[in-house]
Amino acid sequence: MAAVCCAAALAILVGGYLCYAPYWQPGYAPVSPEPLSTEEVFRVDLNRATAAELQSIPGIGEGTARAILDYRDDFGGFIIVDQLILVEGISMDDVNAWREYLYIGE
Repeated sequence: MAAVCCAAALAILVGGYLCYAPYWQPGYAPVSPEPLSTEEVFRVDLNRATAAELQSIPGIGEGTARAILDYRDDFGGFIIVDQLILVEGISMDDVNAWREYLYIGE
């Protein structure tokens, strides 16, 4: 009985996690969503990214990030990643190098 009381007290102390995550019980399955892939974690939404997020992409500096944000503000965002070619100072080689880091969100 003392073990049950200790377990209950510990569950209360750690915010009830033991009550909600009984990993020791048969048939336990986590209720969290599928884990994100590395690709999803490191990709940046071109239409929502901040200057700092854009600069986290190799090859995008402060000036290029500012030009992308200015274009986005002036024209209402991007429809496809290839549209970056329309931003002053960005070449198709740049777009191809950055393609794996960018996506267009919903």
